[in-house]
Amino acid sequence: MPGGERRSVDADWYEHAFGDLYSVLYAHRTVEAAAPEAAFAAEALGLRPGHRLLDLCCGSGRHLVHFARMTDHAVGLDYSRELLFHGRAQHGAALRAVRADMRAVPFAGAFDAVTNFFTSLGYFKDDAENMQVIAEIAGALKPSGRFFIDYVNAAYVRATLEPLTVRSSGGYAIEERRWIDERTRRLNKTTRVTRGGAVERELGESVRLYDEEELRALLEHAGLRCECAFGDYTGTPPAPTAPRLILTGPKCR
Repeated sequence: MPGGERRSVDADWYEHAFGDLYSVLYAHRTVEAAAPEAAFAAEALGLRPGHRLLDLCCGSGRHLVHFARMTDHAVGLDYSRELLFHGRAQHGAALRAVRADMRAVPFAGAFDAVTNFFTSLGYFKDDAENMQVIAEIAGALKPSGRFFIDYVNAAYVRATLEPLTVRSSGGYAIEERRWIDERTRRLNKTTRVTRGGAVERELGESVRLYDEEELRALLEHAGLRCECAFGDYTGTPPAPTAPRLILTGPKCR
């Protein structure tokens, strides 16, 4: 593999990847950066005061705090205790969130809108489990509810993937190695975090690399109709050169 020896990623990588170093590894994912993204999602969803919104995989709530200013009924859900603790410490009562597994959302037919930001689908190596997450999104929506899913653009990733990057953040040195396993159609990354020459943490990430047609089909199988598609947060159409694949539309059954 260019940039070094290829490593494997544990099947349960998500159990460990969203811990106390997340804010160091993803320092650019700030509350301020989330403001225009939340505004774009709210417009696409037709979000109104009084609407009930679920931000699935909300992390520390950087989008959720903006939604909370748009409606009194914005709730987040995440699996990471550390990120939820950090969000509550940062935002206090402005963050209303629960800890749960996205494969078993503890709400049924409760929301006018469900959002899912930054490729928080496809975590699981069993495709049936990934399909279950999509079914849970549909199940959490009211019959007239709408979804907003922001996913990575597979074509863009294949064209721009950097096998190795080295950077620094918060006093840590961060080495990231990336590769695509075309057999399993997964985008993988391993991260080594060091400080003062000592290894602080080694982490892995792996997500299923769905193309647009495949993801649309999975959503429609779950009863979610893809009404609009965008390639970024400026509203440009999907294209091989667009970094994101954003799909939104109504629950249709």
